[in-house]
Amino acid sequence: MSKKTLSAEDWIPEPGVEHLVYETPWLDFYYDDIVHPNGDPGKYAWIKSHSGDGAVMVIPVTPSGLYLMVKVYRYPSKQYLWEFPAGVMEPGETPIESARRELVEETGITPESLELLGSQIPVGGFTGLPFHSLLAVIPEISIGDVVIQREEGIVDAKLLTRNGLLELMSSEEVGDGVTLTTLARYWMWQERRTNSSEEQA
Repeated sequence: MSKKTLSAEDWIPEPGVEHLVYETPWLDFYYDDIVHPNGDPGKYAWIKSHSGDGAVMVIPVTPSGLYLMVKVYRYPSKQYLWEFPAGVMEPGETPIESARRELVEETGITPESLELLGSQIPVGGFTGLPFHSLLAVIPEISIGDVVIQREEGIVDAKLLTRNGLLELMSSEEVGDGVTLTTLARYWMWQERRTNSSEEQA
């Protein structure tokens, strides 16, 4: 007998039975019992942050429009990538508090202001972990003011113009999906501000 194929409107997802298989101070790994849309039982592997609060990435920009990026070694991909400062939120932190902490820890730079640009789930099939994208307005600094967090695998930092950032992206040295999403959110935020100003003029 052929099994009935359900449409998205017919299928009501069951929550599944969670099985925590490995716990770390940062991420927890699950291998759950689930039911597929066709009724077959199955397994699903996924992760969530240990705090349950997700993670943040902060895009530091000076008043003159320079972007501060860090170069970090990423063990899963076995390569160095240029990114914006980021990290898992600690228990009880708000996205603003977490972004401030991560920026100071990774670069030694204290932001003048912070604003939440939006939140997203970067890899929905692998984690329900929300990643919050934030804008940090930082002072006009020189690269000599930056103190990188070497124990976290950060080996370099750059202050980039928009064109310099685009060149880095075209060389695929900026390959981190969350970095690209955060940048897209920031540029969308800039465009909306520009459009709003033009409408009010």
